[in-house]
Amino acid sequence: IYLGWTMAASSASAMTDDEKTAEELLLAMGDYTPAIPEEVTAHFLAQSGFQATDERLVRLVSLATHKFVADLTNDALQHCKNRQAARKGDVRLVLTTEDLAQACRENGISLRKPPYYADTPAGSSDAG
Repeated sequence: IYLGWTMAASSASAMTDDEKTAEELLLAMGDYTPAIPEEVTAHFLAQSGFQATDERLVRLVSLATHKFVADLTNDALQHCKNRQAARKGDVRLVLTTEDLAQACRENGISLRKPPYYADTPAGSSDAG
């Protein structure tokens, strides 16, 4: 996929506001190092069947993924604060899996526990 949003390709006066905003975003992303490495993003894009030849597009997906994870984490923190506010004595914030699961549900993500848990890996024995 080629994003032909370069100032050389079109004059600045002929650009719409959306095109100007996109151009500014792409220029600003040139110096940005995403929190989620581009190699990881490219791997999962390729695994899903998407081929990106423009590294700016991969960086944009990394940026969007980072924002989504940050928003989800912030939502989980708010659930944790609300839960802890009900307890008057303990002021430490302890983020639980249930806080994260509730934030995920609000964003349309369903989490399920595995059907079983193993305390020790299969084949190992503590009775020495």
